[in-house]
Formats: sequence, C-alpha cells, structure tokens
Amino acid sequence: MDEHRLPFDVPDAPLDPETLRDIVKAVADRPDLWQDALRQTTRERTYADVHTSEHLGIWAISWMADQHDTGYHDHHASKGAVFVVRGAIRHERLRLEGEPEGEAVRAGEVFCFDETFIHRMRREPGAGETVTIHAYSPPLRQAGQYSESEQGQLRRQATPAEEQLAPKGPQGEPTER
Repeated sequence: MDEHRLPFDVPDAPLDPETLRDIVKAVADRPDLWQDALRQTTRERTYADVHTSEHLGIWAISWMADQHDTGYHDHHASKGAVFVVRGAIRHERLRLEGEPEGEAVRAGEVFCFDETFIHRMRREPGAGETVTIHAYSPPLRQAGQYSESEQGQLRRQATPAEEQLAPKGPQGEPTER
C-alpha cells in the first residue's frame, strides 16, 4: 500500500480508541483503498488488509450471510474501532451473570474498545450485504476465542490473527434483534 494514498499519517506510536475511530471513518470514506481487494462470498467472512505498520493494522471485512459470526473473542493487546460501511452487524458483549448485551450497529455507526474488551460480532439477521472497517493498535497479532465447556466453564483459546474467527464450541443464545 502506498502510504501517500492513506487519509491519515502513519503513526509512530500506539493509538487510542478515539484516534482509531477517526481512522476507520476516514478509510470508510475511501473505498478505493479496500473495495477491489475485498472478496465477497456467502461461504465465509472475507477480509482485505488495507494497511499494516508497526503501530496500526486496518482491515475491511465482508459479511455476506446471516451465519457469519466471530464468536466471543478478545483482541489480546490491541485497542480497536469498527465502522459499519453498509448493512448492519449485531454487536454482543459477554456478561458473567445474565444474558449477553447486544444491539445492532448500522451503516454509518462506529464503536471502539480497549484491550480488555470481550465481544462477539455477527451479521445482523436479514441486514443484507454488510461491510465493516476495523483498525487495531498495535496491529492484531493474536485473538483469544471463548467458549463454554461441557461443565459450563469459560475457556479461552489463543488464535493467530490470520485465522478466521468463528464460534469455538457453545456460545450461548445470541441476543435478539
């Protein structure tokens, strides 16, 4: 990627979630940076690496089917921001007591998180073609994927960033629309 084409300066230090919010919005406004590289298929979520440097990683992700689901996960040491370009995702946060909290995040909306955040993202049922822009600082190198054991215990599995996130075992009931 030609760094001169980016709608922001390449950072020389880690970024906070608010700065990442500005970056995902700027990248969303520049589909020439990601649209042609983003494959679209209903078989799986696909992504395009828009930019990776020492302190920043940016991905565009396509969600073409209702079953596209990350499962509960964390981002290891990375802070992040997600902007919904089109369509909608269901954003759910794991709770130790009670049902997960969740809501639809629609086109034009953004959410941010720090490195302690555990969540799940899936395409909002019936939302149609959905595209999101994700920014991580530092770049995502690993994620932790969560599931419930047969005894009801919470489990975490370290997963390299290159591996497609998907539910690993029981995830509980998804939140309602």
